[in-house]
Amino acid sequence: MSEQHSDSSNPFKPTEPTPTSALALPEPALHEHGPMWPWAICFVLLVATLLNYMDRQALAVTLPTLKTELNLNESRIGTIEKYFSYSFALGGLLFGWLADRYGPRILYPAVLTGWSVAGIATSMAGQEWVTKLLEKPGDEPGTGVYHWLLICRIVLGLCEAGHWPCALLTVRAVLVAKQRTLGNGILQSGASIGAIIVPLYVEAAERAGQTWEFSFWSIGVAGLFWVPLWFMLIGRQPLRLPRTDPGSDSSHSAEAALKASEPRSVLIRKLITLVIIVTTLTISWQFLRAWLALFLQDFHGYSKLATRGAMSGYFIASDVGCFFSGVLVAQLAARGWTVHGARVFGFFLFVLLTGCGALVPFVGSGKLMIFLLYVAGAGILGLHPFYYSLIQELSTKHMGTFSGALAAVGWVITGSFQAHLGTYIQEQKSYDLGLLMVGLAPVAGFVALALLWPRKKGD
Repeated sequence: MSEQHSDSSNPFKPTEPTPTSALALPEPALHEHGPMWPWAICFVLLVATLLNYMDRQALAVTLPTLKTELNLNESRIGTIEKYFSYSFALGGLLFGWLADRYGPRILYPAVLTGWSVAGIATSMAGQEWVTKLLEKPGDEPGTGVYHWLLICRIVLGLCEAGHWPCALLTVRAVLVAKQRTLGNGILQSGASIGAIIVPLYVEAAERAGQTWEFSFWSIGVAGLFWVPLWFMLIGRQPLRLPRTDPGSDSSHSAEAALKASEPRSVLIRKLITLVIIVTTLTISWQFLRAWLALFLQDFHGYSKLATRGAMSGYFIASDVGCFFSGVLVAQLAARGWTVHGARVFGFFLFVLLTGCGALVPFVGSGKLMIFLLYVAGAGILGLHPFYYSLIQELSTKHMGTFSGALAAVGWVITGSFQAHLGTYIQEQKSYDLGLLMVGLAPVAGFVALALLWPRKKGD
């Protein structure tokens, strides 16, 4: 094989030719930073996920207020969620491709800045000039506010989608296979931590005399401070993926990696499996993320304070599940399980936990309902690190593109689901259908993983 040369003056330009990876992290760079550097990066990724979800959840937490003050109804809320999902899908495709081509070093802070600015802009929804700009005489009250929120959520979804390809590429670059489920769990746990903080933050802001707008713009501004933190830790490190996985049994030579490349049929089976998994997980997680406040406050009559407390508890339980799923795989692997075997077993356990969501419509509105919601939340978010680890088994050359495309499929389906569900809730005054989907959808993901995912020798 001919010798390969890289352009050291351009850290984003992939090595040519690069049949097994568009990105390659030099091994000396890892040793140079020390053994804790990868975990420090995982912590920074956790913070990015936290900010991602704080910007996203601010709307869900304030919906009961906005519904009253700004004339939002369930149908409009469902449409906002629909177009947020569609823009997220588009962003996954766009930024997944860009992440493969240029790496996360510059792209990551760029998309984070974009969604932070969108969050700041959301705080302007109640201003009079917005109504004059986007609402025509004779329109239904709140039309201008609705259109502004729609625009802001579209931009938010587009930019927030870039977080996941960048984060997954980063984890894949700095951790070996047996560490990645834990690394992904740390990354994903930022989602629940952010969602835990938002209800408490909104409540504290209101008690301090602030209006709903404060939560949106202050969270957006906080996100801008992440950018220098990222560059301080990363420096000029391009975070390029290794050509082979140092945690696998494959040869470290590019020639051997080429010979060991998977047949197209194997890749197709993996992609079909992942499409089913991501669709079921996205439907389950996004339903409760978007509707939990209205479900508790409007449907079950919980007070504003009780609703926010219950939401924080739900996301605390989710975070515990997310972290435990990573620990479970690491412990099973340490005891001699294959990585894949540990993932399948763990996935099954967390599907069982998620199934508690399907029981919620049948237990009334008391403590048992809250407990079942918490168990379901732990299960749903705990399934995500398994999914991310499976994505990281795909081609390193196109991992960002694959992860973005898979997310796009899940979000397009979920967006349509959310829009129809908003109309259904408004007309039927019932959340039962959504809760049944929450609990039962991931079962299809487990069946796909168990039957379709190709097994390596020894799995």
